Amino acid sequence: MAGEFRDIAGKTAKGVARQARRRGVFLSLSDDEVRPFLAQVMDPGARLDAHAAVRPHSECPKVPRRRRVQDGFGGRTAPRKMVGAAFEITAFVSGEWEPDDPRTGKGLYGGPDTVAGRLLIEFNPVTSGCEHILAVTDRHLMLVRIRSGVGRKLGPALVPWWVERHHVPAARRHGPTDFALGFADTSWIRLQGTAVAQCEALLACFPDVPGPWPGDKPPKR
Repeated sequence: MAGEFRDIAGKTAKGVARQARRRGVFLSLSDDEVRPFLAQVMDPGARLDAHAAVRPHSECPKVPRRRRVQDGFGGRTAPRKMVGAAFEITAFVSGEWEPDDPRTGKGLYGGPDTVAGRLLIEFNPVTSGCEHILAVTDRHLMLVRIRSGVGRKLGPALVPWWVERHHVPAARRHGPTDFALGFADTSWIRLQGTAVAQCEALLACFPDVPGPWPGDKPPKR
């Protein structure tokens, strides 16, 4: 009997390891698998222009524990679509990251209550086992969260963060899959993807503004 349990445990562990390797850090789903989840959360009649599996760049500050949020799925509750409220585009506003974080200001400009800051927070929910896709429609830029995790059934999907597309007046390229998006409240965030074609399509949706951007250090003379 003990041997049978060891065999079952070993097979389970191998299956989990295979899923973990397949997923890696970024979303490993194909476009055909992703699009149904995007269709769940898009407004009726909206057109999907681009989407990319991205995450905050390593230069972004760490989200303080007190500012982290739940994933929004709430256990067995029914799928919720636009659970994130639209953020008002106002003046550069309050909030602070950890003052001793050396990355503050390198991968993100703006406090936790800015548009970019809220995007960073939503990329890092308290609960694990979520995949994130940044999608651009003819109306919005939105973060799509897909419930997942090793051993879990994929889905549903929801949108914890979104802004109207015209509130993203600037983008700039740092590398083939390394780019930043600037928002109308002057905040910006640097992101890292894995698929060059996806990142290029997403960048093409917004004006290319190399700089200078708010918070940029003046060039050395």
